[in-house]
Amino acid sequence: MLLGELVKNLILRLKDGGIENPSLDAEILVSGVLEIERYKLVTDRDRLLTKEEIQKIEKYTLRRLKFEPVAYITGVKEFYSVDFIVNKDVLIPRPETELLVDMAIYWGGTGAKVLDLCTGSGAIAVVLKHSRPDLDIYASDISEKALKIAKKNALGILGPKKINFIKGDLFTPFDGEKFNLIVSNPPYVDAALKGKLQKEIDFEPEIALFAGNKGTDVIKKIIEDSADHLEENGVLLLEIGSDQHDFIHKNGKKCGFTVSILNDYAGLPRVATLKK
Repeated sequence: MLLGELVKNLILRLKDGGIENPSLDAEILVSGVLEIERYKLVTDRDRLLTKEEIQKIEKYTLRRLKFEPVAYITGVKEFYSVDFIVNKDVLIPRPETELLVDMAIYWGGTGAKVLDLCTGSGAIAVVLKHSRPDLDIYASDISEKALKIAKKNALGILGPKKINFIKGDLFTPFDGEKFNLIVSNPPYVDAALKGKLQKEIDFEPEIALFAGNKGTDVIKKIIEDSADHLEENGVLLLEIGSDQHDFIHKNGKKCGFTVSILNDYAGLPRVATLKK
């Protein structure tokens, strides 16, 4: 079968299967299998595919038709123009989280000591270090499996021993330590929504997504405990849900922070800045 014919057929199959972005997903899956740039799907459309290539593409297709996220199928997700290893042990990095990184780059003073809580794949910490080598970055997660992926990403993208990875629940491993900047994309989706969202989300680790009390439990704890772990004039940056604007303002002010919230490019509240 020719490459162009296969891609065309795959797009139709994904569309009929209820996949939201069939053209994009087909291009990513096929280019991933063939290890080529996506533009070559057009320039090399008359390429004759081998039996092995067709079989692997079919295997990927069947997984996608079960709504498994493309990033888990290919094992790679681009974030901040950097390719990260991902699997079902870590949350897939989202484009909206890049705004959180932008803010961290802005607020991180020269040589600042930075803590990335709930690091997951390590995307935030690694991109921060990649963009700002002067930063002294610590990254933690409660999941040993997630930290294993984060360490692989850091090693492959940055080289050895560029980030201090620590296992533990939020601030538990950092008793007595203070930071100039704390950044986190914590679990903030309402636990009551489990099984009611996009089918793809069912493949992602619940511990990285959901929290009690309408998604605010973990955020509340981070806000309350961060004051003891920030230097004077330190800053806490949080990615938040679009319906948590009022909650953040109320609890941040209660804990002595000056609070501001930045909307994402869709116009939704996304990044909370809490200044000590």
